[in-house]
Amino acid sequence: MCNSCNPSFMSFMRAYGGRRDALRRLGSGLLFTGLPGLAAAAGSAAPPALPTPARSGAADVIFLARRFHTMAARRPQAQALAVRGGRIVAVGSRAQVMGLKGSGTQVVDFGDMTVLPGFVDPHMHSNFCGLRPWLDVGPFTTRDMDEARRKIAQAAGAAREGQWVQAKMLDPSLMPGRPLTRRDLDAVAPQVPVFVLESNGHVAYVNSKAIELARVTRDTPDPPQARFGRDADGELNGRLDEPPAFQPFVSVLPKPSGSEFVGFLRADLDDASARGCTALHDCGIGGLYAEGDIALIEAAMKTDPGVRYAGMLVSTHMRKWREMGLRPGEHSPRFTLNGIKAWSDGSNQGGTGYQRQPYLNSSNRGALNYRPEEIEQVVRESHDEGWQLGIHANGDAAIDVTLDAFERGTRGAGGHKLRHRIEHCSILHDEQIARMKALGISPSFLIGHVHFWGRAFRDRLLGPDRADRLDPCRSALRAGLRISLHSDYNVTPIDPLRCVQNAVLRDMREGGGVLNPAERITAMQGLRAVTIDAAWQCHLDHLCGSLEPGKAADLVVLEKDPTTVSPDAIQSIRIHSTWLDGRRRFAG
Repeated sequence: MCNSCNPSFMSFMRAYGGRRDALRRLGSGLLFTGLPGLAAAAGSAAPPALPTPARSGAADVIFLARRFHTMAARRPQAQALAVRGGRIVAVGSRAQVMGLKGSGTQVVDFGDMTVLPGFVDPHMHSNFCGLRPWLDVGPFTTRDMDEARRKIAQAAGAAREGQWVQAKMLDPSLMPGRPLTRRDLDAVAPQVPVFVLESNGHVAYVNSKAIELARVTRDTPDPPQARFGRDADGELNGRLDEPPAFQPFVSVLPKPSGSEFVGFLRADLDDASARGCTALHDCGIGGLYAEGDIALIEAAMKTDPGVRYAGMLVSTHMRKWREMGLRPGEHSPRFTLNGIKAWSDGSNQGGTGYQRQPYLNSSNRGALNYRPEEIEQVVRESHDEGWQLGIHANGDAAIDVTLDAFERGTRGAGGHKLRHRIEHCSILHDEQIARMKALGISPSFLIGHVHFWGRAFRDRLLGPDRADRLDPCRSALRAGLRISLHSDYNVTPIDPLRCVQNAVLRDMREGGGVLNPAERITAMQGLRAVTIDAAWQCHLDHLCGSLEPGKAADLVVLEKDPTTVSPDAIQSIRIHSTWLDGRRRFAG
């Protein structure tokens, strides 16, 4: 994660003090520890198996609309679609498809609406579901750093004995005011432990009471690949850089029950369905509880949500995944494991993304979280075992190291077949795009960087030249790469239409203006990046991402056509309904 990741938070190692093995550190973990009650939650009734469609005969349902954007090369547009047994059996004109109407066929006419394949978010995190109850002190709900302090003070004043204040989404890169410190938190919460997570997931803040409970002192050494912030005299200042530094605090934070976690995740899945998603791809399974993460997802999927689910296992637990006999492919109905996730650096917003040149007005270039040879080793192991690999890389220097690791770890072969990815791939240069093309690697862009943080990157963090290289969608497409657009939830909300609009406009929320209009793409290119190309990146294109015979009838119905409305109206198009396997799962 990163905000480059989210409020991403990246991942708290399960064992900061014990495991020094580099590869077991390479994945990232996330919050909390222990999932009591998950086994019981997993016992919910499973969704009914999808019947195999008959080879001929009447359709179960026929969908009609003014326009279907199918994302299929042979028939990019249609007016009708027939479904049998949850699978598409015909796409074409009304006259053609209505020939499959029988006495029991249901006909659903959407009138003037537009139908697309259900949206795919190719990079989000189930771990963040546990943050639902946390106090939101982020820039979209909180005016500035002073208001964040007031919110924390109010929560501390209302806290019961033994209760923590847990806050999320803080973003000093967007929120005016001086940075948060241990002294600030002590002033507003002298007796209540406080843990505040930045939206990027790579930085957190704690007060003295939290430090006391976590048993961290000025003499506690920094964990590997992380730092406890210190004043000039060596005293802890309350800042925590990178997830391994979070772990002593996470270990003493209150933990939701297993059933609560399942409920939180189910709510996230329902929210995604309401935004038109029929598939989600989790880039960090196992970072929270190792095999417990898999059980959590399985339990949520057994509640029959309106989405299918796939994802990557963190490289932290490669040995465990082998012991469990996990292999790429379907793990259970509507839940697929297809890759391994690793991290090379941190967050550009947080100043930990690894850059070729220092950040503005600074000697800081950020840092790699792992040595190049460690990254190369996890590439080699994952590639040789047939796993797709997704590596988080935000800074341009981190992308250099990641490409070197892919080239050496794969011996320059097989990337096209396994569809290796670079996650976020934020500050991307033309020569790096050329290397990606040669190696068969594609980028998944956190396009919200441009809209939400574009001005911060341009004016305060990187300068205009480097900021212009942020998420260069058009350059990547022109070079022949297939791209996707993602939310990195909960760094930004899951909302594929918003992602499309961000890529089409490249407008900056803060202060207005456009960040490098030369990198704008068309609405149709943006739609491909949240449908068929996203499905392709996630190894789901055999099942979804386009409306073609043989694929699942996963649809999103829009009240307007994103390719014909004004670009600044794309995000506001109303989702009429979302359909999974031909069944309506959300109605707007």
